[in-house]
Amino acid sequence: MKCEFLLLLLSWLWLWAAGGVVASNSLSSSGIGSDSGLSNVRIRRASVDVDNAAGQHSIIDLPDCQDLRKYCTHQKTSDNLSMLECALSFSSSQLEALPEPCQHALWLQQRQLQLNSWVEHTLLPSYCAAEQGKLQSCLNSVDLWGCLEDQRQQMPQSSTCQQHLRRAHAALGPDYANIGDFYTVCGSLVEQQKCGRMNVEHLPALLSQLGTVQCLMANVNPATPMDTNCKMAINAIELQRGMLELFRVCAEDLTALCPQERPGTASGYKCLVRHKNDPSLRSHCATQIALRDQQMGRDYRVSHGLAKACKDDIKLHHCRRGVSEDKQVRLAQILLCLESVSKNGTKLAPECLVELSDHRRMLMTDYQLSPELLSDCADDIPKFCPEQHKAHLVNGFTGSGGEIIHCLLEHVRARRAQHRVTSQCQRGLETLIKVSDAGEDWRVDPVLRRACKPVVDVACKDVEGGEARVISCLMERIGTPVMRPECEQALLIIEYFVARDFKLDPQLYKHCRDDAIKYCRAKRQWDDVQDVQMDPERGPLILPCLHRMAYSEDEHQTLHKDCFREVKRVMRQRAISVDLMPEVEDYCLSDLSQFCGEHTEKGSEMECLQNKLEKLQPECKTVVTKYTEEEAANVELNPVIMAVCTEAMQQHCSDILKAGTDNGNMMDCLISHKNDADLRKDLRCRAAIEHFQIISLKNYHFTTKFKEACRPYVSRHCAASATKNEVVACLSEVMRNDTIKAQRHQIPKDCRQQVKSQLYQQRESIALDPKLGNACKIELEQFCADQKGPGQVNKNELECLVQNTPRLGKACHHAIFMIKKSELGDSGTDYTLLNTCKEMVYKFCPNEESVKLLDCLKKYKDDSSFDQRCHLVVVNRMIEQNTDFRFNPSLQSACGKNIDRYCSNIVATAQPNEELNGKVSFLYQIFSKYT
Repeated sequence: MKCEFLLLLLSWLWLWAAGGVVASNSLSSSGIGSDSGLSNVRIRRASVDVDNAAGQHSIIDLPDCQDLRKYCTHQKTSDNLSMLECALSFSSSQLEALPEPCQHALWLQQRQLQLNSWVEHTLLPSYCAAEQGKLQSCLNSVDLWGCLEDQRQQMPQSSTCQQHLRRAHAALGPDYANIGDFYTVCGSLVEQQKCGRMNVEHLPALLSQLGTVQCLMANVNPATPMDTNCKMAINAIELQRGMLELFRVCAEDLTALCPQERPGTASGYKCLVRHKNDPSLRSHCATQIALRDQQMGRDYRVSHGLAKACKDDIKLHHCRRGVSEDKQVRLAQILLCLESVSKNGTKLAPECLVELSDHRRMLMTDYQLSPELLSDCADDIPKFCPEQHKAHLVNGFTGSGGEIIHCLLEHVRARRAQHRVTSQCQRGLETLIKVSDAGEDWRVDPVLRRACKPVVDVACKDVEGGEARVISCLMERIGTPVMRPECEQALLIIEYFVARDFKLDPQLYKHCRDDAIKYCRAKRQWDDVQDVQMDPERGPLILPCLHRMAYSEDEHQTLHKDCFREVKRVMRQRAISVDLMPEVEDYCLSDLSQFCGEHTEKGSEMECLQNKLEKLQPECKTVVTKYTEEEAANVELNPVIMAVCTEAMQQHCSDILKAGTDNGNMMDCLISHKNDADLRKDLRCRAAIEHFQIISLKNYHFTTKFKEACRPYVSRHCAASATKNEVVACLSEVMRNDTIKAQRHQIPKDCRQQVKSQLYQQRESIALDPKLGNACKIELEQFCADQKGPGQVNKNELECLVQNTPRLGKACHHAIFMIKKSELGDSGTDYTLLNTCKEMVYKFCPNEESVKLLDCLKKYKDDSSFDQRCHLVVVNRMIEQNTDFRFNPSLQSACGKNIDRYCSNIVATAQPNEELNGKVSFLYQIFSKYT
């Protein structure tokens, strides 16, 4: 069986080198051919006479060739051609027994057969004198022996010339053309070192010169530079030798695992590679494949399929980048070059694209194909991936493929420094993701493919493959019931790297390349060896720049429509995890580790950072603040709201969805409808909205419309205010004073409306007024523990506190005083009044300004059709106004001079945040005239 297999292997390798299976018709399949300069010397043939080359002696007369007399007695003549014929029929043991000088003489004779001089001066005069004139023309032919063979076949069988031509052609061997190239470029060196050797193992094609090459490598002085073309030829033979050894060692494995494949073929090799992690693969074969992988990583020409299929593209696009043909070129360099050509719109040969795809998958399966990982991650692999590493060392495989790579990738994302791979290992992994282009095709990564296939089969089965469409589909399914944890984990690992280089997202790169070059200093070429923009330490991050441009107010700096759409998609997808926001994650690692280690749900890490904003380190606080501003302006960046409020947005805010731009409108819309009947039942959406409202209290910049309308006036009037509520209270006081003094408002209408809107939202729930909540914490527990329902008279905590004003502690009392002062001064901020009296306002005061709604409702409170619930609220507000003249702006405006004249002593000593409670009876008399 082994013998039959070896014969079959040899026959296929013979065809391989001849161009029938894997290699091309010359050494070009390994980088040697017309593009190597070899064609320039191919025609040049040394004119060495055979007798001179053999030392002017017949081979049989050489002292070291006496064995030929013993074994070649059947030969009718003893000329050099006959001795060569005889030696070519020897068994391996007989050839090996021949002394090296004799082998060298025979090698020289076989070489002479290809020379014009031997044909012209020996063959033709001696055996073809009559035909010499006709055959002479072949001496000028490009293919000397091809021409002679054509002429021979026209001769009669009995012709002596015909017989000698046949013998000489047979002695050349079927691969004389390929071997002739080796003779041409290395012949002089072989003669000099006397290294000509016979094909002891009867190997096919170029491998017949293996013994000669081994002698040269053993005897050539390393200090003396070898001819480049000869070195290339030797490299090609060494590469083929490795493939022969692999198929020899893996013979049984190929038969068992790949019965449909033949030894020596490219498809046979690829089949073995696909099964290299199969437990049934023998360790010797696995070792041989691993060795081949390492060689391929260092020199792409080891992969004969890639070297042949992409030969023209590699040459056309200068993928060797000036490296001489005798030097090794890393597989990664070739793949990056070819991918860059493809990404920039140039079509590669179809067979090259197939090889490119195959090798990308191979890279993600076996880390040994990447020399960078072998060296840069040498210490990280046993440290962070001991189980996978041990399995690889012991068994020669790592489970199903890709486990060590994914283990390393996972430790790039680790929060704590001691759990992260070294920086050089991270750079090697970044190169791997880029070379393999794992972000383009989900099937390239074996771990991702296995983990996500069930999800793809259900949720993305109709999505067209290519250009990361399936990966985009998977990203959209995160947080949905169809997504599986193992798929999400594998997906986010790959997207971690894609998020740090916009070129790794095919759709984004395709549609935004020109804008990125124009606005964001992006490189023009997809593959740029000087491009170091993977993280903020080494260059600009393109996506955040594109996102800023997407919402630029400068009409001369706008993105193309398709780019704008892709930027929105990518930002929405990446919002699910801080890992996918390098502009945030890279500055917040320590804070994430300290505060947010347990937050793993979709979007929860960002919520955690926002909740802990005051405690974050300065750099982290800055980037989280900036991101939260963007999130407020574009609700699609809030993955929680996008996940749970989709129906609400479609129901109540469809016009904003259709417009395609947000700028804070969507959040305002959701807030305004959160107390509608449908959202009262949708607890998840309502909770998400209220959570963002609470977050927005930390900084007025987190409320887009408020920020845009009021920023200059905050700087002017409220520079010392820290939180949004403090800013709102400050601006509200300015507005109130302007109203009382009947002077022109210092705060413009747009800002005043935003202030009133914020005050209205605060009154809905104490959760939206942390200062009040802290001041009244004890009172809330003591008097209002059961008052949780918003929007009903005496059914929320704020109303409960107001009704218990006489029983409140000092701090709580002061806080409630300021709220009553605000609400009673502007009815538009009174949440309970507006919601309880909504119908009465529509009926009796439809055209009244919101600030004067209480005054209007007072007039109609005794109407027989007036709602009793609203009547109760209005009466309560009147009672509250009667406790202090400062609760009645109309009274202050109309009677300000009288109050100053008659009650100045009491007003001067009044506490700024406590009611007078009847201490100025004259004021009540005045007040009664206005009520």
